[in-house]
Amino acid sequence: MPTIHVDGQDLYYEEFGHGEEVIISSANGFHPTYPASLAQAPTNYRVITLQTRGFGRSSRLETAPPQGYLNRWAEDVIALADHLNIPQFTYTGISHGGGIGWVIAHRFGHRLKALLSVVGTPHLRYGVTDSSEGRRKIVDNPGNVEVIREAMLEIAGPTPPGRETLREQVLEQALATKLERDPLEQKINQGMPFPEATDNDSLREVLGTITVPVLILGGMRDGVIPSGSSVLAGTAVPGAKTVLFEDEGHWIAKESPERLIREIKLFMDELAGTALPLRNEAMSLAQGEAGTV
Repeated sequence: MPTIHVDGQDLYYEEFGHGEEVIISSANGFHPTYPASLAQAPTNYRVITLQTRGFGRSSRLETAPPQGYLNRWAEDVIALADHLNIPQFTYTGISHGGGIGWVIAHRFGHRLKALLSVVGTPHLRYGVTDSSEGRRKIVDNPGNVEVIREAMLEIAGPTPPGRETLREQVLEQALATKLERDPLEQKINQGMPFPEATDNDSLREVLGTITVPVLILGGMRDGVIPSGSSVLAGTAVPGAKTVLFEDEGHWIAKESPERLIREIKLFMDELAGTALPLRNEAMSLAQGEAGTV
């Protein structure tokens, strides 16, 4: 079992693929499809997933880190990169895993080639910066299947037409995982990125200092990260690219991972300068070639 030892804790990670482009992700737990599928065609990246301390095969935590979970988890990602001799990497994260990425971009931007945020932009500020309402319902009602089910559906957001069967399957899987989770894990509240930003204006100021290339992927049916959160981050971070899907919610990585992969490949190709030329550039090139005949 691959682990690294950091500050007295064992942190579990897995690797997929052998591509030159390195993608690191961190989360409480991972769905089989994303981000592991980024190691397959058409992307063929080297993907490394780190399980956050306090969860699963990583060491348990009984007290919160003094500097907060997101900050500690961000530092763990950097420790993993150091352990594997990776000076720079692209980070992707879903939901709370995205929150880890925003902290890395803010604190350790020099280590990132890019940030790929999936339904994980910092929460809009309405006076509370410690947890989402849906998560509080789950934590406050341990073992109550109906309340937890309802809270998870609220987090997922309205079901897109034609996806009822898939949504039910994903819900049952997520519900089983939630009910089987260790009680100590249930109590861990990761909080929100940048709690010092207590209103949207101050959040915008913090985000404006990020200089890393950022791709924001969000669902307009998301029940915990509304599209306004993606728009705020997308207009605050210089040069950010934001893609919003009307028919996706908080579970896009579980329900439609191929849509994420297409957008990520395009974005990464754009950064590498290997994407197809823009239409006007292509037309100019074609016209120039026609004129030489």
